[in-house]
Amino acid sequence: MKHNRDWNKVSFFEIFTHGIIMGTINKLPGISGGLYSLIIGFYNHLISSIKSISYKNLKILKTDGVKPFLKLINGNFLFFISTGMIMSYFTTSKILDYFLIKNELYVWAVFFGLILGSLYILIKRIKKTNINTAIFLFFGLIFGVFISVSDPLYENRNLLFIFFCGFISICGITIPGLSGSFLLILLGNYKLLLVDSVNNFFNLISNFFYTSDQKLNVENELINILLVFFMGSVFGLVVLSKFLTYINDKFPNQLNHLIIGFVIGTLSIVWPWNQIKNNIEPIELSNSLNSIAIVLILIGILITVIINSYVDKENLRVNR
Repeated sequence: MKHNRDWNKVSFFEIFTHGIIMGTINKLPGISGGLYSLIIGFYNHLISSIKSISYKNLKILKTDGVKPFLKLINGNFLFFISTGMIMSYFTTSKILDYFLIKNELYVWAVFFGLILGSLYILIKRIKKTNINTAIFLFFGLIFGVFISVSDPLYENRNLLFIFFCGFISICGITIPGLSGSFLLILLGNYKLLLVDSVNNFFNLISNFFYTSDQKLNVENELINILLVFFMGSVFGLVVLSKFLTYINDKFPNQLNHLIIGFVIGTLSIVWPWNQIKNNIEPIELSNSLNSIAIVLILIGILITVIINSYVDKENLRVNR
């Protein structure tokens, strides 16, 4: 695989396909789309393209027109990678919605395995541990435990909070190894933003092709929520991409320890049986259900280990 490719010369279809895969991965807690882009080899190209969307370059749009501006920011690449990611949200959200209804325990079991596997990857990236990095690990752990023992965050439809969720969830793209979906779970809005709202928008689009008696139910509130979440994500992508990449480049080891401590401290929140216990309608769990859930946790771990092994093989892991 060529990792020094000129991604501006790659076919639009291939970029679109990578966008679909990256968007799908972004919806899975524990794995970040940034890690996938690193594996394939377009992480640096993606980040540099995003960082090029600046006030200085926006002035070029006004003075020189659209074409020079799009060339400067790698517009074709950004358009097709973004379109692929958006398309993936509609397909994977329907699948997630189906399994969340059929057996929620299994979904959370896979999620928990993915998060454990991600933690394994982060720990493997540690180059050295000293007093300085141990302090970051400790603070991350304390902050995570504080969130765990605090009153759990439930679904919150306040639009300012939705904007914040979009703003913070974009970390999964800019920092490989940190999952934006995991952060949404901690904030209590994962299902609202990445399943319910997306499915609702899908129903809105589908209604254009149905007759009046076939119309699907559409909640206007969820449309507004999705738009605000999208605006928060775009704003976060432009603003945080520069800040987070700077932190990641200057203090990689400290940041890695901070994330590890935070993830360890918050593991109890995403423990599958805790998620089921918090349901309004309790689910009766049998030994067979519990056994399958444990197997799915192991499968989730295995998925991330395989991905990490591939990264090792290609020698493309981020120096954190």
